[in-house]
Amino acid sequence: MPPVLHSLLPLALVCCASVHAADWLTVTSDRVRRVELDRSSITSSDAGTKVAWGRIVLSDDQAKAYGYRTVRALNRYDCRGHAFIIVKRIYLASDDSVLREDKVDGTTPIGVKTGTVDDRFFNEVCKPASIADLRNAARLAMERMAKADDTAGKNEGDKDASKPVLRRADIRLTRDEVTAPPAPSAPALRAPMQERKPVIAAIPAATPDMTPDAPAASGRNNAATLHLAEQQSTERAAARAAQQVALAMARESVPAPAYNMPRKPAVMPAQASAAAVVLQDLHWSYEGLAGPENWGKLDAEFSVCTNGKRQSPIDIRDGIKVEQEAIQFDYKPSFFRIVDNGHTIQITYGAGSHLTVMGRTYDLVQMHFHHPAEERINGKGFAMVAHLVHRDPEGRLAVVAVLLESGQANRFIQTLWNNLPLEKNEDYAPRISIQADEILPANRDYFSYIGSLTTPPCTEGVLWLVMKQPVQLSAEQIDVFSRFYPNNARPLQAASGRVIKESR
Repeated sequence: MPPVLHSLLPLALVCCASVHAADWLTVTSDRVRRVELDRSSITSSDAGTKVAWGRIVLSDDQAKAYGYRTVRALNRYDCRGHAFIIVKRIYLASDDSVLREDKVDGTTPIGVKTGTVDDRFFNEVCKPASIADLRNAARLAMERMAKADDTAGKNEGDKDASKPVLRRADIRLTRDEVTAPPAPSAPALRAPMQERKPVIAAIPAATPDMTPDAPAASGRNNAATLHLAEQQSTERAAARAAQQVALAMARESVPAPAYNMPRKPAVMPAQASAAAVVLQDLHWSYEGLAGPENWGKLDAEFSVCTNGKRQSPIDIRDGIKVEQEAIQFDYKPSFFRIVDNGHTIQITYGAGSHLTVMGRTYDLVQMHFHHPAEERINGKGFAMVAHLVHRDPEGRLAVVAVLLESGQANRFIQTLWNNLPLEKNEDYAPRISIQADEILPANRDYFSYIGSLTTPPCTEGVLWLVMKQPVQLSAEQIDVFSRFYPNNARPLQAASGRVIKESR
């Protein structure tokens, strides 16, 4: 392997071997090779984590010398920890046929060093939209709005014929348009806009249509109606940015609401049956305006919370009784970190523990709790549930749900409660270890189905493994958690005819 490539391969190789249309960005190039990132492959794996593909393409001379033309790889990026893990690496010939696939451990995090090719990849994968991007998106959106048909898509009862309306076909911003430098004549956004939360540049789900309903104003703050259509994968980031900017600019023309109260409701097109509430300034919660019924309206990335067809939790009933393979648990004793993250008590488990089921191995990442239990079994509820979250090297998730009922005190739970943090969002690492096996029931029979995360963004495709036998903890231990979270359970979701299997 040539030295110039050997230094890059363990660091920042990402490429695309999927069926979607690639959107290659050249990160660096010279006379012997070209390093590229497929921007269309960037997807969210879980909170703070993204996966992406990329490639190194060799020159003709280098390809002849080393026997391959392209090296492709899949990486998983920890956007919070400034590190990544190599998941897969593939060598291809000039005709794109696969020559070999390297074995990688898929678990060792690699720190990103500033100024390296790794750093360029990391910044492109994990970056939020900048203020400059938002300003440019606003300029482009306003230019389209000025050209839009002032009669198309008007809301019913709108008598102001001079009010411009942006039609769906008019807002097709490409990634290049969003990142281009703003024109000198572009109006500057007012200070309040700069204080708003950044917009994530790459979103996994389609952007829903939203329209601000604000009185018309003069000059740059003209509150025109804005409709956003679903964008193709290469347009979604730009459409998302333009939507946020246009909504924010419209809101500047109305009085600021009280703290933690919703902004002025947005009105959907006239054919919609009801108005939708714009709640994008609220953080998701389990109650109130930012509660589960509105999660899908808080952020375009949460839209699957409302529109998804395989959501969790569900009432598990009518399972198909079969001889399911036993889950192979391989949990090691580990030190841990515990945090009250504002939604639950979460325990981050050390590396090296995993389970194997259905031909895949998933690493244990963290566990957390809900009160009452989110799942039901044939309509029966439980006091609490522990969710043990696992992830495989390609970002697939598997969650083991251990139902908890009132009974005898639980030693494992007591160890956790003994080390509860005193403040929210301040994690703590006790000088003791725990053994995750201790939270599992003696009988490992289980239900299995495909569902979703039970918190935003409600990502689907999660393998759920719900233990049939509950585990006991004392009423006092239940009361301790309920003081932190009297109700942090998402309501039941429709089963929608999903296959549920049950161990005999």
